[in-house]
Amino acid sequence: MSVDDTREFIIDCLSDPANTEKQAALGQWLQQSAANRTLYAELKQVWDAAANMPPAPFNMEEGWQALSREISDPSAHVVELKREIASSTREEAPGVTAPFLGAEGELTNPAGKETVLHPDKGKTALIRYKWMAAACLPLFLIASYFIWHSTLQPITIQANGIKTITLPDGSTIRLQPGTILEYDPSFLQRRVSLTQGEAYFSISPDEKRTFIVQLPRSTVTVLGTSFNVNVSGTTEEVVVEYGKVRLTTHTDTLILTKGLAAQVSGAGKLLQPRLSFTNEEAGTVATALSEYYQVNITLPDSTFRKKKITANFQNMSASEVQQVLNAILEQ
Repeated sequence: MSVDDTREFIIDCLSDPANTEKQAALGQWLQQSAANRTLYAELKQVWDAAANMPPAPFNMEEGWQALSREISDPSAHVVELKREIASSTREEAPGVTAPFLGAEGELTNPAGKETVLHPDKGKTALIRYKWMAAACLPLFLIASYFIWHSTLQPITIQANGIKTITLPDGSTIRLQPGTILEYDPSFLQRRVSLTQGEAYFSISPDEKRTFIVQLPRSTVTVLGTSFNVNVSGTTEEVVVEYGKVRLTTHTDTLILTKGLAAQVSGAGKLLQPRLSFTNEEAGTVATALSEYYQVNITLPDSTFRKKKITANFQNMSASEVQQVLNAILEQ
């Protein structure tokens, strides 16, 4: 399916939760890939938000009920349609006789012959239009929500001193003086923008929604972790205290785990990560190094996992790292 077809399929399923066939098809589609589940979660979030929009002239539930009544009895609207046309033709201009209107209000052709309205065709057309309106209503609600949402101004925080804020999802950010942070007040997407300064992030875990920190030249993506970000001049630095983050630039992607740090240059290039550990458990060090080098860095013996070590593995190959780690632990 194309992207548009996929979205229509999801909206169709959301608008008809009682339809077992649609829900079964949706369940099978969701099992096909994580990308499908992510797209569904995003659209459902907007769908739910649209149902909870601020008070507006349109009542969604009443609208659906009225629409259902109209669909179930289209014949009444055929009669009303004839009356409205006849009435509007009569009132077109004072003192002017409408040439297409008969004595009883029936529509006639220019030769005076009565024009025959076909009720079946009228009903079919009206039903088609009403179902088109029903299909478009969810899209209208979503579009209306986004229009309303776009009028909201982002929240901008400029810290004059050390300041700690709590986001709607429970995550906390400690801002250093001079730091500028921005985020959307609705927080539908877990995303903040840090344009300058330094901040420490403690992110609430959420398996369904990643947390994104947008920097001037790179992007930090996390699930649940604590890390520090420093934007100073043209350099950006990310230091992970625990957990795991993905640092992405225009050209590179790097996974950082506990104890690892990386810098991004003014040109948006990923610099050599800082592989330094201070009084850290050997098991944690081995895991972090394995993530970075994409090979299995092992310990000489499992009894060394809790042993605390301090070491710098900068500018080493994976094999050199393994040798140095073994030497430190076997001292």
